[in-house]
Amino acid sequence: MARLVSAGDLVKAFRRRAGIQTDKLSILNAVWEKELGLLARHLELSGVRRGTLYIRPASSAAAQELRMRAPSLMRTLNKYFTRAWIKELKATAR
Repeated sequence: MARLVSAGDLVKAFRRRAGIQTDKLSILNAVWEKELGLLARHLELSGVRRGTLYIRPASSAAAQELRMRAPSLMRTLNKYFTRAWIKELKATAR
């Protein structure tokens, strides 16, 4: 007989497999606007997977700004974690 699995168990299993910790996501969300300032209005966090932070830019100008600032932005965000977590930033389509 198949065992019923709750939605909470599925989410925990996904996080464990993807290497995502709730604390890291909370910290990232908390510092995003603080570190980006006004630019945060034009860049929406989409998700994190295997060290890649996916971001939805509001326009092509915002996407270009993201590409130019990516190295310094990764350093700025990673300073909030004990070990560098964000390895790459990628813009995603709307």
